Amino acid sequence: MTDQELIQAIGQVVESKIEPLRKDIGELKNQVGQLEVRIDRLEVRMDQLETRVGQLETNVNGMRVYMDTEQKRTLNLLLEGQQALWDRFVPQEKFDPLEDRTQVLELTVKLHSQEIQELQLA
Repeated sequence: MTDQELIQAIGQVVESKIEPLRKDIGELKNQVGQLEVRIDRLEVRMDQLETRVGQLETNVNGMRVYMDTEQKRTLNLLLEGQQALWDRFVPQEKFDPLEDRTQVLELTVKLHSQEIQELQLA
């Protein structure tokens, strides 16, 4: 066998060994391309999620402000109602003299009723 034939034989052996590697490399490139497409889609979805999260945070903050405002307003109305009740409430100290006066008036009425009856009988 000549050198030229030997080189051709070696080339064919190398070529036969390299061909499956080329196919594998081609498949790998294809898979990498598919992965890149999927990563791009994921990035788009992440951007959409970030936008939605930002909107939700804005809505939640708005709800917090609304709830704080509404709760304060409601509590203020309740406190005003309670204050009105407290304003109408008469403390016990004011009742004590009234009780004494009521007892005096009851005794006076009883006495006058007895006197009226005695006068009517006479």
